[in-house]
Amino acid sequence: MYISSKKETVASTVTIYNGGFGLVKERRKVQLSDNDNQIQYLDVAERIETDSIIVNGIQVTELNYDYDLVSKEKLLAKYIDRQVFLKDKQTGEREEYRLLSAENGLVLESSATKEIAVNPEGELILPELPGGLIVKPALVWKVNPEPAEEISVSYLTQGMNWEANYVMELKEETFDLAGWVNISNHSGRSFEEANVKVIAGEVNRIEDIYADHLEDPHPVLYEQSASDFVEKSFADYHIYTLQRATTLKNNQSKQISFLNILNAPVKRYYETGRWSDGLKIMLEFDNRKENGMGLPLPQGKIKVYQEDTDDQSLEFIGEDQISHTPKNEKVKLCLGEAFDLTTTFRHVNTEKEDDYEYEQFRYLISNHKAEPALIKINHYISDRHWEMVSETDKHIREDSQNIIFWVEIQPDEIKKVEFTYRVDKNITLRLKK
Repeated sequence: MYISSKKETVASTVTIYNGGFGLVKERRKVQLSDNDNQIQYLDVAERIETDSIIVNGIQVTELNYDYDLVSKEKLLAKYIDRQVFLKDKQTGEREEYRLLSAENGLVLESSATKEIAVNPEGELILPELPGGLIVKPALVWKVNPEPAEEISVSYLTQGMNWEANYVMELKEETFDLAGWVNISNHSGRSFEEANVKVIAGEVNRIEDIYADHLEDPHPVLYEQSASDFVEKSFADYHIYTLQRATTLKNNQSKQISFLNILNAPVKRYYETGRWSDGLKIMLEFDNRKENGMGLPLPQGKIKVYQEDTDDQSLEFIGEDQISHTPKNEKVKLCLGEAFDLTTTFRHVNTEKEDDYEYEQFRYLISNHKAEPALIKINHYISDRHWEMVSETDKHIREDSQNIIFWVEIQPDEIKKVEFTYRVDKNITLRLKK
């Protein structure tokens, strides 16, 4: 049997997906001859998906995955009714026994006297590692005997995941944004000096209802530098490739910088609507090249900080989650609810006149802040066939049933936004028929 270990690896690449799995690809040097018909391929991930293995460089006729690892209980179970040795810790002398039982303590039979010893003192010694047990998971292949100097192996493994995290420093009209790739490895194997890629997008997998989902109790290792990831479109997803090798230890989380944006423009405003109790604190920016951005942004949390000008310290002011955002799209963040802004919504009146129904609404918004506040009012109209007949402020029609008002309210001002629209009930009734 030829044994291949990770010491013979000449190149390895790990591609990590959002769905909690990774793709391992590695090339190893081998020295196979015409006499080698079986290979033990060591150092694979313990959570390998055995139905995903691809092997190039040799012809495999049978593939097995051996994962019956050594443990005290398994060793003793294998030696029931077999010869073992008991070593006296004081004198170092050894006596031969037969192991009768290992449940709830040891029961031994002396080979010389046939006497039974229950939980004897001393060090139990097993002559050899019993067949079928291994010290680490391994792929065992039967192959067609032929010379080979290098083989390539790839497989999927569970227990790997990545997500994007963002930290934003909010300024007056701009922001700085740092993006981090957070990689978690619980695959049961470490990968030394591996090439790393991460893929952003929802790759379809058939869910295994028995798969376990591991939480990460370990501290995070940060690698901060200029962005070392290069992004490109790949199939219907986006792939980010780290431009240097890194080590992913088992049961470790690592954060690597992938994005640094400086002084990008941002729009601040407060949002309310027909069913809102308060005003949401909103940030909005365009993910465009002319704004210093224009890169696909993977889904993740954005934590927002702002400087306290009294002591120049950064204070946390909220966070939000973004979905996968292509370039040239808007990003909207909700940081919380405004303290010094209040809103009151009222359906003022409904009047009927011939085939028309007139609906009147009013928003009262109070600004108790020391500076002006930009307000966005989202109003939903339940009828599709309507026409605005009067309004205190100009509306913007988003679609057939949603309109927007943008208003700026000065400090200590109470702003009234009132409007009336009419619904053609004759059209509505005809369509319903």
